[in-house]
Amino acid sequence: MLEDFESISPTAILTSYPRIFTNIPYEKEIYKWLSENNKQEVKLDEKLAPEIEARYKLTNKLLDSMNIKQVLEVAAGYTSRGLIYSQKGYKYVEMDLKNVTENKLNALNSFVNVPENLKIVSGNALEMEDFNKCAEYFNDNMNVVVINEGLLRYLTFDEKRIVAQNIYKLLKKYGGAWITCDITPKRFIQKQNEFTPKVNNNLDNITSRNSLTDRFEDTEHIKRFMNDIGFKNIEIHKFIEVKDELTSFDILNIDKNSADGILESALVAVIKI
Repeated sequence: MLEDFESISPTAILTSYPRIFTNIPYEKEIYKWLSENNKQEVKLDEKLAPEIEARYKLTNKLLDSMNIKQVLEVAAGYTSRGLIYSQKGYKYVEMDLKNVTENKLNALNSFVNVPENLKIVSGNALEMEDFNKCAEYFNDNMNVVVINEGLLRYLTFDEKRIVAQNIYKLLKKYGGAWITCDITPKRFIQKQNEFTPKVNNNLDNITSRNSLTDRFEDTEHIKRFMNDIGFKNIEIHKFIEVKDELTSFDILNIDKNSADGILESALVAVIKI
C-alpha cells in the first residue's frame, strides 16, 4: 500500500521546478540539489509556474491573516515555505513520505542551517499515528494551521475521507484551520489542460493516481464532503486573488491574461470545525 503512495512522490519534483521561475526564496537552491541528486525521470513544464506560484502565495496570504504560529504542512514536498516561516519564528512541522523527507533534509542542508523549530517528519497522511508524531512538537494550548498543497487529488474519495478525518481530529484538539488548495474540482482540470496541455499526461506517466473520477464536482460537492466529516466552516478563495503578485509571467514572458481561466477555476479552501 505504501509503495502505491510512493508513486506520488515524484510529483513533488514536477512542482518544484516551476517555482524556480518565481521570486519565492530558496526555490532555486532546493531545485539545484534535486536536479543534481534525483534519479527519477520526470518531464518538467515551466508553464506550470503561474499556477504553482499562485497557490503558494495565496496559501501564504491566508496563513499570514490568521496569526497562528504553529503549522503542520502535510505532503510538504520540496517547498521552501517551512524554511521561510520557521525563520520567522513559527513552529513548523513538515510531513511527507520517507524518500521525500530524506531528500528535503539533504537539499536544505546543502545551503542553509536548518532552524531548530523546523521539523521534517516521515509519515503517511492516512495514518493518525503519524499526525500524532508531528503533534509532539506543538504546544497544546496553541492553535494549529494544517496546510497541504498537493495530495488529495491523487487519492480516492475513501482515502480523502481518511485524511480529512485525521486533520479533523488534530484540529478538534488544538483548534485552528486547514488551508488546502487540494480540492481540485473537475473544471480546474479542464482549464489546466487548456493552459498546460502536457501536464496531466506527464502526471499519468508518473502515477496511476491521477484519475478524473477522484475529483470534486464543484464547490457544493466540496462543502458537502467536508460537512460530513464535521467541518462546518468552509471558505473558498480563488487563485486569481493573487494574480497581481505573480512574478512568473514576466520571468517567462507569458501573457498575464492568458492564465485567467486556470487562476479563476483553481481554489483554496480555509476549513474550520
